[in-house]
Amino acid sequence: MWHAYEPAVKCELSSCAIETADGLLLVDPIELAGPSLARLLQGRTPRAIVLTNGNHTRAAEKFRTALGVKIFASHDADGLDLTPDDIVSDGQLTFGNIRILSLPGAGPGEISLIGPDVACIGDALIHLPPEGLRILPDKYCADPAQLRQSLRKLLSCDFQVMTFAHGAPLTDSPRTKLEPLTA
Repeated sequence: MWHAYEPAVKCELSSCAIETADGLLLVDPIELAGPSLARLLQGRTPRAIVLTNGNHTRAAEKFRTALGVKIFASHDADGLDLTPDDIVSDGQLTFGNIRILSLPGAGPGEISLIGPDVACIGDALIHLPPEGLRILPDKYCADPAQLRQSLRKLLSCDFQVMTFAHGAPLTDSPRTKLEPLTA
């Protein structure tokens, strides 16, 4: 995980990398300084960049160019100011052992990545102080009721850690903490 405050959106941005059998996935990557990037890549082969929604272009183009990897996004991730190299779809098992889960109702093309022990969430959920874990505020949702229903799909997934595009990872009973938000 790495993060930085972004004055333009007045919010903390977070990114994560998932090591899979196929290589390292960079999820919603923001800038990462040279030495930190070198440590992240040490002994690992970059495989792909995955954008969890149409608002998360961030530093993806710089990573694509620097690492020579493809960018993946949902077919309905409208708003990207780049063209993804490939599309991922709801229910797709990809990158060895990562399942794509669409979360309609949030932003454009919102997806999550579900892997062994981890759920990577874009904007559908945020985990920022002082509120802690919460659903994306209604004013940013395409359909708040639909998003709450979509989030229920996460409750059937097996994970021990939940990461977010905005906020620190949740490592203490994330599914238990998610459940009341979906009611």
